[in-house]
Amino acid sequence: MTTATMPTMYDNREWVAQGGSLLLGLVLALAISKLAIQHEPMPVEAPIQITLSEPPLELPKPPPRVEPPKPIEQPKPQEHVQQKVAAEPIRQPIVTPIAAKPSPAPEANPVSVPDVPVSPVAKTLPKVEETPVVQRNAAAEGRFAQDVRTQIERKKIYPDSARDLGMSGVVEVVYVLDRTGKLMKADIASSSGFPTLDQAALRAVRAASFAAFPADAWVGENQKEFRTRLVFSVNY
Repeated sequence: MTTATMPTMYDNREWVAQGGSLLLGLVLALAISKLAIQHEPMPVEAPIQITLSEPPLELPKPPPRVEPPKPIEQPKPQEHVQQKVAAEPIRQPIVTPIAAKPSPAPEANPVSVPDVPVSPVAKTLPKVEETPVVQRNAAAEGRFAQDVRTQIERKKIYPDSARDLGMSGVVEVVYVLDRTGKLMKADIASSSGFPTLDQAALRAVRAASFAAFPADAWVGENQKEFRTRLVFSVNY
């Protein structure tokens, strides 16, 4: 190595040394600042406290105070009026007796009876007439029975065959009539002994016409039984 190059080497070393010290200072400064940042205490946030407040209790309101009614003051009587009334005497009116006149007798007025209104139902209903009570008349019954026998005698026919053969006899027939005079039934009650005469008697009863019962005959009976004797004789 030459002497010419020696100063240059020393210059480079000095520069390197200065740069290293500068770099070291920077590293130390950075390290110190980092340590300061790490050791700086972190701020601690205060915990949030939530308090639930209860609703205020409503106390019942006291009842309104009722004031007692004030006594009504009675008006004081006026003493001077009472004294004046008490001082003046009460005057009684003088009553003059009056002779009482006799009152005339009231005239008798005819009393008018109001018409009773008739209901429409009563107007529509037919009036029921009361049936008068009819007494039984025996004489009317006898006359009717005699008329019945007369009607049968008029219808009686003596058969020619029986007359020619000399048949004769008495036939008693029994028959029933209703109140209108209608023949209900007829039968032989007592035979003559000849069927020809018996049948002639029945034909006479059935051919006769009868009137209705009288109102006073056999009251309360709807039918009546009769008996009639028919005589068949040549000399009759």
